[in-house]
Amino acid sequence: MRWLTSCGPSSARTLLRYGRSSPRSFRTHLDGKDTTITALADRSGLARTSARRIVFALKAKGWLQFRALPGSGNRTCITPSTALLARFDRITEHTVRLIISASDTSSFDRFDAATLAPASEIAWPRAAAEGFDDKIELTLVAYEDPVFDILKRNRPDIERFLGHRLRVLTWPQHAYRRILDLTLDDTSQRDANAPVLVAIPFPWLAELCGDGRLCELQSLQAGGSFSGADFYDTVWQAGWVDGQLYAIPLQPTLNFLWYRRDLFEAEGLDPPRTFDDVIRCASRLHRPSLERAGITWNAAPGLPLAESFLQILGAQGQMIYDERGVLLVDNEGGRNVIEYLCALIPWSPPNLRSMDWTRNAKTFGGGKAAMCYHWSNRYGLLDSHMLLQKGGRIGLQSHPTITRDMTPISPLGGALLAIPLRNGARATERAWQAIETLTSPELMKYFVLHGAAGNARHSVAEDRYVLQRNRVIAVMDQLAGTRLVSSFPYAPTRRYHDFTEVLGNHLERLLFGGDGDLRTGISRLQDDLARVGDGRGGVEHHGQE
Repeated sequence: MRWLTSCGPSSARTLLRYGRSSPRSFRTHLDGKDTTITALADRSGLARTSARRIVFALKAKGWLQFRALPGSGNRTCITPSTALLARFDRITEHTVRLIISASDTSSFDRFDAATLAPASEIAWPRAAAEGFDDKIELTLVAYEDPVFDILKRNRPDIERFLGHRLRVLTWPQHAYRRILDLTLDDTSQRDANAPVLVAIPFPWLAELCGDGRLCELQSLQAGGSFSGADFYDTVWQAGWVDGQLYAIPLQPTLNFLWYRRDLFEAEGLDPPRTFDDVIRCASRLHRPSLERAGITWNAAPGLPLAESFLQILGAQGQMIYDERGVLLVDNEGGRNVIEYLCALIPWSPPNLRSMDWTRNAKTFGGGKAAMCYHWSNRYGLLDSHMLLQKGGRIGLQSHPTITRDMTPISPLGGALLAIPLRNGARATERAWQAIETLTSPELMKYFVLHGAAGNARHSVAEDRYVLQRNRVIAVMDQLAGTRLVSSFPYAPTRRYHDFTEVLGNHLERLLFGGDGDLRTGISRLQDDLARVGDGRGGVEHHGQE
């Protein structure tokens, strides 16, 4: 209870009084229901005047926040503040860690909690069996992503699990390819005590493994007990190219359409299932006077815009290629998606062309859009405390389709861990040991409990603490079970960045540049995609034979 006493005697007494009614109040808040000052006072068991005084004292301390109930005159409802929610998150996390660590038979002066949890639940990660070697420092080169933020914030924990020091270097995703190439092109031999790992987005792997810069991992896997059996099959296959294993999944993510349930319910709207539904709902919920757009999506120049197109096209099952492996966009499916994106622009934020992955998520999470196309790994930004305080409740669903009779495919992306060939033999072994630890069920559970919204393993999705912590995990598990997931809906190609550069440039002109007739512009796009594909051969096989 140190956190409570640190608030000061007055605050502590006030919070303890509030605690009489807090369980039901928090449940009401989490269920998206409103609690008035009077209702909370009545639940406390105190005299109403005293209880109201305590409620206002809690507000003054920053633990509660008042919000006017829409359409109810002067009635006010109460929501926990961001500070209070964050404090309870930390208490919950600390409590879980204490309980689970108490099951360690080597610990003293703690009760044995081993029987409290079913045997199927995943234990808290343990310190490396070999102890801690301060001479070893592993460097992880990565891009900005919530899972790598978790590694940074909790580096002391992660180092204890690994058994050595860890340095995590991250760059914005739009600049990351250059950094990754520099890292892989460095031919200097790594010291045995300075191994290097690199993070690779799913669709980049085929391009990066084709020139001998990444280690093939099957021999390392065969030398130990590490297995892909517990991984979702589609996720596990993302690390394979031409029947060779080059990377291990760390954090998969699915692309959804997120929407404001509270706004949809207030307007009597059903979640959109088709492109036309999205346009209709976006126009209905677009409120410039309230600084709220109908929809937001990644439309920044380059990779964000290109991948938005690919994700929506892939979700329709419309990824069609010619005999050279060139994506065909000058067809009905490609035209439908481009016309759809054009139709979304009037109902999008005024700064749409600056919407990259982070800004897009913050726009929706800040209550400035009614719908949002985005990856599940940004769940913490999308379902933010700020949105909750505004009374916002979010829903998610698979991509809307061109017609109602189509079954959407959920685009799958995420981060892979790979070992650069520049590591020497001993450094490679240590890098592989780090991969085994970081992608273990224990660490994947750890990531979820610390805010991650992705999971690559069946066993982790069965853990009740994981399911309680993040509802996206259950949705991902269900979709993976029905095989309505595609490992990023673009056939693996060794020219991925050339293709996306062409796509991004043409889409920028088609959507925002007034590039004349749409059909003519799409025809030019197809011609340039064909030029990129010339001489490349067919699409490389992706996955394990």
